[in-house]
Amino acid sequence: MARSIVFSTREEIEAVQESNLREMWDLVAARHPFYRDLVQKLGWPHDHIRSLADLPKLPVTTKSMYMAENSRFLLETAGLPDEMRMIWDTMHTTGSTSGKPTPFVSTTYDFYNILTAQRSMMELRGIRPTDIFANLYPITKFPQGAFHRAIHSAAVMNVPVVTVFPGNPSEYFHHGNSLDEVISIVERTRATVLHGVPSYLRRVFHRAEELSSNLSAVRLLIPTGEPLNEPARAELVASLRRLGAPDPFVSVDYGATELQGALVECHTGSGYHNPAPDQFYLEIVDPETYEPLPDGSEGLLLLTHLKRRGTVLLRYALGDVTVRVRTRCEYCGANTDRLVSVPRRADWLLKIKGMLVNPSLIAQVMDEIASVRDYQIVISKEDAADVLSMDRLTLRICVAGAAENLPREIGERVKRAVGVTPIIEFVEGGVIERPGSWKATRVLDLRSN
Repeated sequence: MARSIVFSTREEIEAVQESNLREMWDLVAARHPFYRDLVQKLGWPHDHIRSLADLPKLPVTTKSMYMAENSRFLLETAGLPDEMRMIWDTMHTTGSTSGKPTPFVSTTYDFYNILTAQRSMMELRGIRPTDIFANLYPITKFPQGAFHRAIHSAAVMNVPVVTVFPGNPSEYFHHGNSLDEVISIVERTRATVLHGVPSYLRRVFHRAEELSSNLSAVRLLIPTGEPLNEPARAELVASLRRLGAPDPFVSVDYGATELQGALVECHTGSGYHNPAPDQFYLEIVDPETYEPLPDGSEGLLLLTHLKRRGTVLLRYALGDVTVRVRTRCEYCGANTDRLVSVPRRADWLLKIKGMLVNPSLIAQVMDEIASVRDYQIVISKEDAADVLSMDRLTLRICVAGAAENLPREIGERVKRAVGVTPIIEFVEGGVIERPGSWKATRVLDLRSN
């Protein structure tokens, strides 16, 4: 197979992006219900968008628009080749305006391209022909990308994968494994690459240490689904070393259902590489005005699909603020665009007791305390029936070892970080259960307004 486009020159990458955008726009203007109606309302001619420089003419698509009318973001494919008409799979985002996950549809053509993007992701991460993957993502009621794409990434690299099936999502599912069984499977198969949710990997390693397990074969972790800061990454590496792994690498990524994959690290601190610039065009814009910003500026991240036939999104706001560059990566030599600051939610500010609080600062405090195995930030009212009663910030935590002085330490550190003193609530069992979700629901706002 030819080397990935991410290693082409910038000129070659941009030429492919221009060509794919023109083809994508011609289809969208004629066959996409949402954007076709928008073009008609704006009074644009069919060929109004012909280059990347024209894209800023198009209004930004928000997540709420997509969730409210997701069926209108499906391309009408009648008369196109079979591969572009046949629905291959439907994955789901983790929420919607109706409370149910929002479907994201891929055709056979899309799936072939997803495999190409997955292969590029794995090449950037340095996957070897001798690797053995272990898929530690749970199966879910609504199909979601992490579980399925971990299997597909092994398939496209022609390496073996063991699917571990942690937990039990439903009374109708009968193949789930306990935490100890998961550890036994990883140890028995000598898996070298682990895919999983960071909070769950953390649980696996803590329990594996208690069992004196041998995970010396593991050389690479691919965590996704939750933010992972540097102290948390360092903890995962340290745990693996204690379990016998000589030199483990944690390749953090920026994943999204709308990508059906992720932007990935080739090396710690390298930034998140776009694995398929021929498929995905990324913009950085001012969060208020949506005006394009130059490389190196922090702004809102937009995604435009350049090569899709199922669900298609143009100038779609992923909801995160970050920094993009398009210089050659000093570690792997790729010329693809990279995000070089950790993406953070543009709207992740909560008002608690009249103060604007950034929950990520609380999360950072919790991730830096080694004895905290799992946690959840809960905002509620002192009187749930009274919307005017005082707000209450509660930290639900699971810990390893003694916890006599922990409430005071956590309370003081959180107060310094955000100005609000939390109530500490200990949860037994080492994990906070979150029925119906494969991700850790870190922030739970129970207030009615």
